[in-house]
Amino acid sequence: RFHTFDSLSGKDFRLLWAGSFFDNVAVWLQLLSLGWLVLELTDSVVLSGTVAGLRGLPTLLIGPWAGVVADRLDRRKLVIFFQVVLAVFAAIFAVIVAIGVVEWWHAFIYAAVTSVCFAFIMPIRQALVANTAPPGNLGNAYALSAMTITVNRLLGGMLGGLLITTVGIKWNFYVESGAYVLTALLLIPMKTPYAEPSTAGRTSVLQNFVEGMRYIWSENRIILHLMILSMILTWVFLPIPALLPAYASRVLDSEANVGGYLLAAQGVGGIAATVGIATLGFVFGKGRLGLLALITGSTAVLVLAQSDWLVLSLCMLVIFGISQSCFIVSNNTLVQSLVPDTLRGRITSLYMLEHGLGPVAIFVIALFMDRYTVEGALTVVGAVAVVISVFFLLTFKQVRQLE
Repeated sequence: RFHTFDSLSGKDFRLLWAGSFFDNVAVWLQLLSLGWLVLELTDSVVLSGTVAGLRGLPTLLIGPWAGVVADRLDRRKLVIFFQVVLAVFAAIFAVIVAIGVVEWWHAFIYAAVTSVCFAFIMPIRQALVANTAPPGNLGNAYALSAMTITVNRLLGGMLGGLLITTVGIKWNFYVESGAYVLTALLLIPMKTPYAEPSTAGRTSVLQNFVEGMRYIWSENRIILHLMILSMILTWVFLPIPALLPAYASRVLDSEANVGGYLLAAQGVGGIAATVGIATLGFVFGKGRLGLLALITGSTAVLVLAQSDWLVLSLCMLVIFGISQSCFIVSNNTLVQSLVPDTLRGRITSLYMLEHGLGPVAIFVIALFMDRYTVEGALTVVGAVAVVISVFFLLTFKQVRQLE
C-alpha cells in the first residue's frame, strides 16, 4: 500500500504538521511581499533581494546558541513563544504599510526582527519532527514536513501575488500575522512522546556548545560532509526565490502576479518530490539522491538564466523545485537519523548554520544582477554550481553509500 500520510496517523505529529503548514504560509507571503515592497519603494534589485533573504542572517550569530537552548528547554513552548512574537510584529508592520508611512528601512527592521525568531524556530522545529514521529517513520515525516514548505511555495506565491494586485500589499502582512497565531494555537495541545529527557542542564551553556561541535568534528564526521553539501543549497538553491521579483520584472517584463506564478511553479515541483518520497520512500540511497538532486537543480538554474519565455521558465522552476526538495528531505533525514535526541537541537542548528549565509549569497548575486544583468548573474551561478556538484558526486564516496 501507499505510505504517503503514515506519519499523520499520530495526533502529535499531525498538530505539528498543521502548525508548520500555517507557519510556511506566513513565511512565503513575507518572502514575496517584502521583496516586492522594497523593489517598488527603491527600484533596487540589491535591496529587494537582500531584505527577502535577511531571514537567514541571524543564524550565523545565534543559530548554534538556539540549538543549545533547544536542548535545555521545552522545545514546544519555545516555538509557541516565538510564533506569538512574530504575530505581533507582523500586525504592527501591516498597520505601518496600511497607513502609508512605510519606508524601505522599515522593511529591513521588520525582516531583522522576524529573522531572529526564525533563527530559533528552524532548528527547534526540525528537532520536534523527530520528537513527534516514530523513529521508523522519519523519512516519511520529514517528507511531509517539507511538503508544508513546497505546498506554500505554490499557495503562498499565488496568494501573495493575488493580494498585491487586488486588495493591496498590506493584506499580505495581516494574513501573515493570522497564520502565526494559528500555528501557536495548534501547538498548545501537542506532546512530544519520542523526546528523550534533556541532559544539557547538567553542564554549562558553553560546555553544551562545545559538546555539539565535538560530536560533528570527531565523533560523527559524516554529518560534516552533509553540511558541506549544503553549500550548494545555501549559495544557489535558497537565493532563487528571493531573486524571482527581479527576474520577473527585468527578464520577463512582468508584474507581481507573474513573480507569484514563478514561485508557485517551484512549489509544484517541490510538492511532486515530497509526495513521491512520502509515498514510495527513497527508491535508492539517500546519499545518492541528494547528490544527483544538486546536479539537476543546478542545471535547471543554468537553463533558467537563458530563458525569456515564461513557459520555459516555469518548467525549469518545477524541475528546480523537485531537486531542492529531494536534497532537503534526503539530507535532513540522514542527519536526524544519525544524531542522539539529547544533542538534536545543537547538531540541527550547526547543520543549518550555513543557511545563515543565504543573505550573503543573495546580496552577492543581486549586486551582480544590478551591475551587469540578471541573466548573466544566474548563468555564472548555475554553471559554477553544476561543476561543484559533479565534483561532490565523484569524490564523496561515503555520502554516496548512505542508505
